[in-house]
Amino acid sequence: MAALTFAAAASIAQTTATNWTASDCNGLSHTLFNELDSGKVIVFAWVMPCTSCVGPSKAAYDAVQSFATSNPGKVRFYLADDLGDATCTSLTNWVTTNSIGSTANMKIFGNAGKVIDEDDFGGTGMPHIIVMGGATHTIHFNKKNSSSNDPSGITAAINAAIGSTSVAGVESRVTFSISPNPVTNTLKVTSAEPVSSIQVMRLDGALVKEYNFPAGALNPMSDCSSLPVGTYMVRVTGKKGATAIQKFTKL
Repeated sequence: MAALTFAAAASIAQTTATNWTASDCNGLSHTLFNELDSGKVIVFAWVMPCTSCVGPSKAAYDAVQSFATSNPGKVRFYLADDLGDATCTSLTNWVTTNSIGSTANMKIFGNAGKVIDEDDFGGTGMPHIIVMGGATHTIHFNKKNSSSNDPSGITAAINAAIGSTSVAGVESRVTFSISPNPVTNTLKVTSAEPVSSIQVMRLDGALVKEYNFPAGALNPMSDCSSLPVGTYMVRVTGKKGATAIQKFTKL
């Protein structure tokens, strides 16, 4: 195994999406990575809902709609309750009452059980807007609170995300699985291509372990025995530079 670098509580930005599967308020199931892998760009808003959430959510919705003619069906707007304690009816009414946009042009998630966990995307803040695209599941925009009200930034991120859905981007996708999960001691990464690095992070994005493999490694392992009990994320980077993230539980 190549050299191990251990870093405690080193902060890194959340730039790669974490997968989730959840049903929207119409009962339709969505898996994030399937959406991104099919070439879609997802603009996602977490709301409480609250008064301060109105402006940024509308800005994000309007940015998505500005691509409806040039890229029909490609850019989609998702909106979810942050803690999963708002009903679909209350969320839909909030969207309509505050003229956020047409509910027919968005997917609304009650998010019961916090299946779509905001902590997996860099922590909490209301509202929280992200733009994701490409087979590398890249986050192109990730802002919270008042700074999320950034129409030009969201539009630029959508353009960047559309560019990342090219054939070249699809070909560079890294795929991997982890086992066992939950893990007690050693976490194995099974990869479809040589891996150049593994990063183990807390849910707040803090880096706790990093393994680098300059020559590339197939099916590398991470020693998790010293980690406190809890939920973590593992980011895997392939030799071609593509990355992906999965969650795991340490017992």
